[in-house]
Amino acid sequence: MRHPITAETRLVGPLTRLHRRYFKPDDPHGWADYHCVEEPEGTLWVHTHGLRRWQLPDLEFTGVPPDMLGYAHQMLFEIVAHAKSKLPLAAESDIEGVFSAPVQSFRQMATLRWAPHDDPDHRESLRIVDWGHPVESGFPRRLFVSHIAAWADLAEDPSRKEALCRRALALFPGCFLEMGAGVDVRPGKADLTDLQHRANLSVYLSLAQALFDQDRPAEAIGYLEEAIARCPGWAQTYRDYLVKKYRRKDAFMNFWRDADLKEICARRRPANTSGPLPRRKPKHTATRAQKPQRKRKSA
Repeated sequence: MRHPITAETRLVGPLTRLHRRYFKPDDPHGWADYHCVEEPEGTLWVHTHGLRRWQLPDLEFTGVPPDMLGYAHQMLFEIVAHAKSKLPLAAESDIEGVFSAPVQSFRQMATLRWAPHDDPDHRESLRIVDWGHPVESGFPRRLFVSHIAAWADLAEDPSRKEALCRRALALFPGCFLEMGAGVDVRPGKADLTDLQHRANLSVYLSLAQALFDQDRPAEAIGYLEEAIARCPGWAQTYRDYLVKKYRRKDAFMNFWRDADLKEICARRRPANTSGPLPRRKPKHTATRAQKPQRKRKSA
């Protein structure tokens, strides 16, 4: 749809773009015109103009909740930078990489679809949707939740971490996966890409940590049980790793030593709750994301 070009529409002004293009050529803020337009439903349409000069298609998010606008900025800039430096982008293809925090324990996945616009200004744009989802699905909830999860994992203030996690769970609570999912994850050097994408695992673990840090162990254990119920295969592997590695006695370790995983799953897991999407390797993978370098905090 056509829209007016105003100071409110532009995320980055023309002078800022020009300055960064010439003096900070590696900064994606200068590579395109970034627009934010309110949709009839009150959500936001965040998109680019001008990426063709870099042999890239213009990109868009649609249906963005207003409080997610800042996150939409960050991810759009990162995806543009990733595409310009690593891989070409094409409609009906998948992308995978680290689009949020400098280091994180999972990669992020999305799919690119032709955006259904008739006007010439936006006709050849690609819409970023959740991995494997159709163009009509609109707002990529799982992708945005993974972005929040990455920053929640880094947050040092427990109250801030809790707030981020609760917003992420409101967007996407996560699916319940098949019993064997996650058994191949190495807890010491975990790549939680699939488990985060489908079950929102990182958010449950971060929220439990934030609650333990605020001396709220009962609530924290409730969210650990939610993580176990959604990812029972991972839970068994993770419990075995913790019990073997740590001898300390605190609420966290006492829970894992005593936890009856089958009982927790029977109590918290709805019937017929296999994950809706099988895991497959997307066509495009960001090389810088294949070996996360983040040192995991001691459990």
